[in-house]
Amino acid sequence: MTVSDTLRCVGRNIRDARLRAGLTQECLAELVGVHWKTIGNIERGVYPFAITHFVAIVQHLGVEAGSLLEGLNPPDAKRIHAVRKALARKRKPKADYLARTTKPARG
Repeated sequence: MTVSDTLRCVGRNIRDARLRAGLTQECLAELVGVHWKTIGNIERGVYPFAITHFVAIVQHLGVEAGSLLEGLNPPDAKRIHAVRKALARKRKPKADYLARTTKPARG
């Protein structure tokens, strides 16, 4: 799935959620803090937008973030494996870094 395909898919989901919420583009734009044309561009998939705008859209539409990502194709497993293998560390991460960054297991 290309970036354009991803933006169009998410944009369609945003439009559908906005219409279900009974909001106009202008109203959603005011709530999110952007121009109404920006919402139109997001819904058509022609405007890559910031994660902060995505979060605001989710909050003001009252939907789960995952619902706006429905319909996206999963990433290419073969490519992921190849990249991870090619870029794998030659040595293990330092223990002190792991201790600071990992959460203890819940029992």
